[in-house]
Amino acid sequence: MDNETKNVKKWLNRGWKLNDEINTLLEEERRAFDNACKITSALDGERVQSSTGNSSERRFINYTEYTILIDGYVEKLTAIKKEILDAIYKVDNSTYRTLLIKRYIQFKTWETVAEEMYFDRRTINRMYNKALKIIQKIIN
Repeated sequence: MDNETKNVKKWLNRGWKLNDEINTLLEEERRAFDNACKITSALDGERVQSSTGNSSERRFINYTEYTILIDGYVEKLTAIKKEILDAIYKVDNSTYRTLLIKRYIQFKTWETVAEEMYFDRRTINRMYNKALKIIQKIIN
């Protein structure tokens, strides 16, 4: 594989890592929300609070911080996807466009792409290599 092909793959793969980070953060956000909504009550009639802060309020702030962080990442991912889609839409072959969208916009595995497009993996690999060459010309 030559350097130009590696660069094209790297350019197309930019969204994968960000998408994984967003999914991980969404899991943490869900945990933070569950934690924020958790209700604890005192067993006795009286309760002595030793801390100066409101733990319930802190848990909701934690949840909100995750939400804000995720929103920023989603914004970045949307911009990357738009840039990649702009290049993909310049590919004349609709089969290649579909393959590239499934892989780099929908983040599907090669096995899933092949199954959904009703091709075997070898055929998908051949089409992918041709599509990469077209994308390379488009982005250079």
